[in-house]
Amino acid sequence: MTHSTAHRILLAATLASLAAGLSGCRGDREDRPPRQFFPDMDDMPKFAPQAGNEFFADGRTMRPGVPGTVPFGRTDVVASDAWAAPFAADREALLREDDRTYRGLEADGTTYVERIPIEVSMDLLKRGEERFNIYCVACHGYLGDGKGTVGVSFNPVVPTFHDPKYSDPSDVFGRDGYLFHIIRHGKLGGDGRLTMPAYAHAVNAHDAWAIVSYLRALQASRNATINDVPEAQRQALEKARPPKMTPPAGGAQ
Repeated sequence: MTHSTAHRILLAATLASLAAGLSGCRGDREDRPPRQFFPDMDDMPKFAPQAGNEFFADGRTMRPGVPGTVPFGRTDVVASDAWAAPFAADREALLREDDRTYRGLEADGTTYVERIPIEVSMDLLKRGEERFNIYCVACHGYLGDGKGTVGVSFNPVVPTFHDPKYSDPSDVFGRDGYLFHIIRHGKLGGDGRLTMPAYAHAVNAHDAWAIVSYLRALQASRNATINDVPEAQRQALEKARPPKMTPPAGGAQ
């Protein structure tokens, strides 16, 4: 056998092997299962959840609980335990039973809450600053004055949160619940279009209250003096303050 003949035979055998492999690939849609050369345990008899089952009279695979059954876990969740706090918080977030916390509304369902209904802490303020810098700064600016990179060219004009109406609880615009609602659901303009997009998809209820708390801190800082700063932090600020420039004798030359 010549070398060229052996080469042709090898090539033909290779093509035949490829053709045999391709025969197992069916491009058409059909009800027949694919060929299984090594089925292993892929086809074990089982009942799938939510599937039908002729064995039971109701035709369901999943069986309902016995009347009077009380669900329980291996360990009771005690809200006072530190390890259980995330689970308790998740449960509250899913149920959303507290309208004040999850909708910013009083019991009547129409009045915005005057003040933040959750505990305001330094951690909440820091979280609010972080979320504000991510979602709000582009339009409202780092100072909340409406002079963000996007806000300065926006139409209508982005309001400043230092307008007195946004800090007066007797005005609906000054209620914490109103700000919470706007953060989560956006603001409609006179033509029915959103002048501010809703952020409920990215900002949950807890983070929305955190942003509100940080807005209040920005408002408070607007007219604050060095005397409003705690003594320990005040000394550090005083040291960091640049020295006052003393004009030369005789005035500027």
